[in-house]
Amino acid sequence: MKEFIWKKFVKDYENVKNPEVRGRYTKLTGIIGILVNSVLCVIKIVMGLAISSVAVVADGAHDLADSMAACITLIGARIAGKPADKAHPYGHARVEYLASLLVSAIVLIVGFELMKTSISKCIHPVETDFSWLMIGFMLLAIVLKGSSALFTIATGRQINSLPVIAAGTDNRNDVISSIIIVIGMLIHHFTGLELDGYMGCLVSLFILYSGLELIKETIDPLLGEPPEQETIDDMHEIIMSHPEIIGVHDMVIYNYGPGKEFASFHAEVDSRGDMMEIHDVIDNIETEIFDRMKMPVTCHMDPIEVDNPIRISMQEIIAKTIMSMDGVESYHDLRVVPGRTHTNIIFDLVLEPGCKIEREEIYEKLADTIKKENDSYETVINFDNAYI
Repeated sequence: MKEFIWKKFVKDYENVKNPEVRGRYTKLTGIIGILVNSVLCVIKIVMGLAISSVAVVADGAHDLADSMAACITLIGARIAGKPADKAHPYGHARVEYLASLLVSAIVLIVGFELMKTSISKCIHPVETDFSWLMIGFMLLAIVLKGSSALFTIATGRQINSLPVIAAGTDNRNDVISSIIIVIGMLIHHFTGLELDGYMGCLVSLFILYSGLELIKETIDPLLGEPPEQETIDDMHEIIMSHPEIIGVHDMVIYNYGPGKEFASFHAEVDSRGDMMEIHDVIDNIETEIFDRMKMPVTCHMDPIEVDNPIRISMQEIIAKTIMSMDGVESYHDLRVVPGRTHTNIIFDLVLEPGCKIEREEIYEKLADTIKKENDSYETVINFDNAYI
């Protein structure tokens, strides 16, 4: 069903990497969210006031917050889709994260205010009028809101949009809240227990929880998350599909918002090759990555002496030594620089995040091992962090 709707209302719906297509998806979910939540909000608040149910009013207020969130998501997506300018050379895509934070703040405020109202009704209970019509409407709202939540979450995953996924998740929490309210109303009808204030507190807790979850999900990409493994694999496959490339390292992917990524990497090439031809290969790789992944990329070329016998022997020694070092991921850029009095063995060592071995200890172990091979060998290590 969701694919039918995408195909019907989103032009070029399969091209999810295209910012314009992502904007169409976001607009579609935003319009659906505004319509569904606005209708449910008005009816729930009116009927909640009519039967003196703070829980139903709270649920309606949450729908109002969701409707406002959908509006903010639409506005944020429109701003995020603006092209780069002099003040923002990497575009405006991170505005989507700011929109998510604003939505989170609204959800938290609504949850806090409704919690106060619900606690007050727990202390000073007011008899709630039971209505089968209200039960029927709440069940219909559950089906409608549940369908909207599933569609919104699926759409958010389709375009990898945090605000859209967050909106869908919040709608899903609304469904849980509505189910709790229906259960409370039925318990009151059949047992006489007045649970409306307590149900309102539970709904408020769900609202507060969803707000905190939204904040966490938004802060993580702002602080910096590792790229998706699929993105790394696709880049690596494109680079290594060219036989002129011996190896690739220092691959870094910079995130400037959903659908707005930039990358850089180092490519090892044979130092005996024609540099002009290899440079042309590098240009082709950069173009191919952009065409397939819509990601501007910059490559640094590292010439390697592939047939140097000292380098060949050092490869095995270094690889064997670092295998016993927990937190040392790999090495690269191995070069042999001979001199009159000594020979420098130069390479980069990649450390995993949270590596507990001190760099001095790592250096000493490798330097001692290399020194045993030849007393004239001097070890020079550049330490790198593993970004992917």
